[in-house]
Amino acid sequence: MTQVVVPNYAIKPRSKLLWAIPAGLLLIAIAYFAVPRLLGRGGTEIAALPTYTVKPMNMDIRVIKDGELQAVNNIDIQCAVEGLSTIQELVKEGSSVKKGDVLAVIDSSSLKLKIEDTSLEVEKSTAELTTAREMRDIQLSQNSANIEAADVALQLARLDLQQYVEGSYPQQLKSAKTDVEMGDTTLKNKLEELDQTKRLFGKGFVNSADVKKSELEVIIARNALDKAQTALAVLSKYTHEMDQASKKNALAQAEQKLVRTKRENASNLAQKEADVKAKDQALTLLKRRFDRYQDQLVACVIKAPAEGLVVYASSGDRNAEKPIQEGGTVRERQLLFRLPDTTSMKAVVRVQEAQIGRVTEGMRAIVRLPLGLPPAQSTITKISVLADNAQRWWNPDLKEYPVELALDSTPSGLKPGMNALTEIFIDQLRDVIAVPLTTVYAAGADTFVFEQVGEHVHPIKVKLGQNTDTHVQVTEGVSTGQPLLVLQSGQGRELLEKAGIKPTPVRADSPDAKGKRKDRKDAAGEAKRTAPAT
Repeated sequence: MTQVVVPNYAIKPRSKLLWAIPAGLLLIAIAYFAVPRLLGRGGTEIAALPTYTVKPMNMDIRVIKDGELQAVNNIDIQCAVEGLSTIQELVKEGSSVKKGDVLAVIDSSSLKLKIEDTSLEVEKSTAELTTAREMRDIQLSQNSANIEAADVALQLARLDLQQYVEGSYPQQLKSAKTDVEMGDTTLKNKLEELDQTKRLFGKGFVNSADVKKSELEVIIARNALDKAQTALAVLSKYTHEMDQASKKNALAQAEQKLVRTKRENASNLAQKEADVKAKDQALTLLKRRFDRYQDQLVACVIKAPAEGLVVYASSGDRNAEKPIQEGGTVRERQLLFRLPDTTSMKAVVRVQEAQIGRVTEGMRAIVRLPLGLPPAQSTITKISVLADNAQRWWNPDLKEYPVELALDSTPSGLKPGMNALTEIFIDQLRDVIAVPLTTVYAAGADTFVFEQVGEHVHPIKVKLGQNTDTHVQVTEGVSTGQPLLVLQSGQGRELLEKAGIKPTPVRADSPDAKGKRKDRKDAAGEAKRTAPAT
């Protein structure tokens, strides 16, 4: 990995700088025209240039990034009014509010009309529910009366049949048989009286009129016997069967009527119950709608749930459709305000993909605050698992991960959105071989430094470790005391070509090549950021 960083030279005073510019131009001209000569395969002759003597040093590995301050705890306030609404009143952004203070007032004229209409509907539905319940109670009473009447009719039919079978018919049968027996006895008596009358007529005790009278009585007695016998036969063969069938049919009809009455009662009651349930549900829905409208009316007055600083949600949001302002339109669930708790702040920075693997939660950092406040100690509390793609339209290859650092203590006067420079401490290396970044040249898959011995320069392939914004650790290739050439622009490639060294090529699609390209981009960005002003 190669990092290219412009040395952080101190800025000279203006008078000295004016004298230093011609001298610098003269040195550049001498270096440019002093063309080195090949002195063999091992080295290149070169005029005296600045060198760096390799020596052990301590390195504080840090990631320095610009960020912004945010509150650790924010209260987001959304619009709870359904549909689209208009803001009538609005608190000024940046105001400090207390719990219960009015932040905004939403137009509620349409809601008030809905509440009035719904109130009338609730009253009407309440009356309909009362009527439905009364009709259900009437139906219950009617069902009870119908069941009682059908049950009584069944009992009467059952008793009527039992009375006929056990009482009326035996009595009628016995009476008919008695009539037959009485007719038979009467006929016999009349026949005996006729015989006596005829004997007496033969003796002259009675006249012919008496005989005729006796004969007439015999005929009457015989007719009465025939009538009694016929009545007995009709009663036994026909009347009894008809009456019994009629009684049984009446009993069956009474039983069926009882069953039918029960079903009709159940059906009628079910209809009344369904009507009551429907009216009750309709009333419940209306009341729920009325309560929702009441809640919506209350939600039209947005109050602060806690003490804090008022920040409009549209402030600093590039994706905001419309700014939060009086007369503006807002929709349901739209974020309107954010109340940050400024007593506990954090710094949010975006670390590049090449460096995010070196950052872990719990690392300590220094946050340099604005307003002339002293730096604050902080701790990394959260590292985003996904890259922030807010800049993907400007630079698709840029991958940055948001990192949050909680301040140990928050000075007063800080506000969200203020700039903050963070220094995240990655590692501390002690007594390691390190060289300035300006002595290192990357070519292909290899990295070189150039040792200067006298007037000769020898390329040395090295392996690098961690780096700071000015130095990089060398793990293999150099040792203490070696003088390394401080490279000028384009000098590394020229020295390799004159030494006849061809770097190992790297495949364009290999992970190493991608990593090197990304490291170069990151280093270039770091160099621009740390370059001194001229």
